Amino acid sequence: MKKTFTRTGLVLALSAAAAFGLTACGSGEAGDKPDSSASQSADNSNVAESEAFINDMKEGVKIIADQIEASGAMTQIMLASDVDQPTQKYGMWVMPYYPSEAVSKFISTVQVDGDKFKVTATSAETSKVWEMDQDGNLTEVAE
Repeated sequence: MKKTFTRTGLVLALSAAAAFGLTACGSGEAGDKPDSSASQSADNSNVAESEAFINDMKEGVKIIADQIEASGAMTQIMLASDVDQPTQKYGMWVMPYYPSEAVSKFISTVQVDGDKFKVTATSAETSKVWEMDQDGNLTEVAE
């Protein structure tokens, strides 16, 4: 339990720093056009996913954003549930990420383009795959 509180404290501290300096996403890919049924605003109020899942996605985004802010330019950051503290492996940062049971699977390696990135995870409840960008916009991934 102490470990959980420590992780939560670390995530909250990193999250506070990430709230600043993020810019709008725009990769120019055809699949990035907003779609009212799949793309949601940062509050994600119309998404049929649990609050725990959305919070897990937000946590992943904050971890990545904080690391970009702290370390500067990079092309990849890895989210991993088997590390206790940020570390560098394979030429990239590996960041601790411990999603709740609301996430059945997440893509660990996140591609970073400047300050733009997307965290991808599968909902345990609906088995849908979702992406959340650095601005908190949640989009269902078409299969």
